[in-house]
Amino acid sequence: MEPGEVLAVDETIVPFRGRLLFRQYIPGKAHKYGVKFFKLCGSNGYTYNVQVFGGKSQVDGKGLGCRVVLDLCRKYLNMGRTMVTDNFYTSITLASELLTNDTHLVGTLRSNRVKLPEITKKMLSPGEIIGKENSDGIIVAKLRDKRDVTVVDKT
Repeated sequence: MEPGEVLAVDETIVPFRGRLLFRQYIPGKAHKYGVKFFKLCGSNGYTYNVQVFGGKSQVDGKGLGCRVVLDLCRKYLNMGRTMVTDNFYTSITLASELLTNDTHLVGTLRSNRVKLPEITKKMLSPGEIIGKENSDGIIVAKLRDKRDVTVVDKT
């Protein structure tokens, strides 16, 4: 079954309490201990690719989140699809990498990421929105509701 136009990357944990070198503890999850998996899912609910997190490894300077997304969606690049990620994976570097492969990115962005425009540092009043587009067409927007939310978009 071929996925639709929109794909999402997220992590899940399979409960496991035994001994294992790469067992993870994630306090925010329903099952706090277990094996961590990164998943590529479609809007229809199917999982199209899975990667087991085996602990910290040598990365190529792009960061774990960027590497995971690129590895999971490699088969689906250059097809005009849109990737949706949360703030663990989303970065300007990832948006640029996907853009060179004709793939779009939408996701929330952590305020401490590198290569963020100056607008992300501005203080906003509730209901205010500010945005900036770079030369590649990647848009970073910041809005304030109950708290600040920063998003990146290239669609």
